[in-house]
Amino acid sequence: MWTIHAVFQNDGEWFIARCLDVPVTTQGRTLAAAKKNLREAVELYFETWGRPKRTKAAKEVYLTSMEVAA
Repeated sequence: MWTIHAVFQNDGEWFIARCLDVPVTTQGRTLAAAKKNLREAVELYFETWGRPKRTKAAKEVYLTSMEVAA
């Protein structure tokens, strides 16, 4: 079993799912569908590219908003 960290964002019509540990992004019409699709996409990534080598697994992930100059 492998624990991943993900961000889910609703754009009004779709839920966008991004894995923070490997470069995988997918979507679904519902949050449940986006989670399912992300799980499948990450598993396919691992089958294709292998699991990333980690020296230390992340214990906590923080999500925040920031302003930047445009």
